[in-house]
Amino acid sequence: MRNVALLYFVALAYAVVRYAAFAPKNLEHLPVFVLNKGISMAAALCFVAGFRQQFRRACGRSGGVESGVWFRAGVFGAVAHIPLSVAILRPGYFGEFFAGDQLSFNGEAVVLFGGLTAGGLYLLGRPTWTPWERYWVSIVTVAALACHTLSMGVARGLNINRSHAFLPPMWLLSLIGVLLGIVFLLRSRPPCAPAAGGSQNVAPA
Repeated sequence: MRNVALLYFVALAYAVVRYAAFAPKNLEHLPVFVLNKGISMAAALCFVAGFRQQFRRACGRSGGVESGVWFRAGVFGAVAHIPLSVAILRPGYFGEFFAGDQLSFNGEAVVLFGGLTAGGLYLLGRPTWTPWERYWVSIVTVAALACHTLSMGVARGLNINRSHAFLPPMWLLSLIGVLLGIVFLLRSRPPCAPAAGGSQNVAPA
């Protein structure tokens, strides 16, 4: 658990430094807007760490935080991130996602892929998937997460300047991490697909 807590602490500290320490006007947004960025990045990186641990296990390596612990920490961050984002989803906070008082194309893409990611996480919570089914649902879910992050990047741009402490944007770090997670996931796939009709263990929840 110490590693999970450390990852969240570092992500939250990074958010505060990038968005508030060098731009004091953003201190008023510290409770939700700024910390929500740290929570979202920490959640994405927890999934990456979980996929890395799965890959290590597939290679016969042991030790480290169990992948299930990382995944639960990622789900925790996602569950916290969604209502925090919805609470401030308006032009005053996310002007780049809006065209007037309505969501722009980029804004709708962000919400769409975010919703698909949340739906995928819900499906992965079912205990009845076969390993091969869980593998493919995981791929689709992480792909949706990558699209969610990329859509934010397209809308926001790099924005590396003095008021952002010359640090890379958090969407970019999250996207790099998620893409790395996809690599770990692809390299830790189940050994073989189930035989035809082999989903006998699957039952409605």
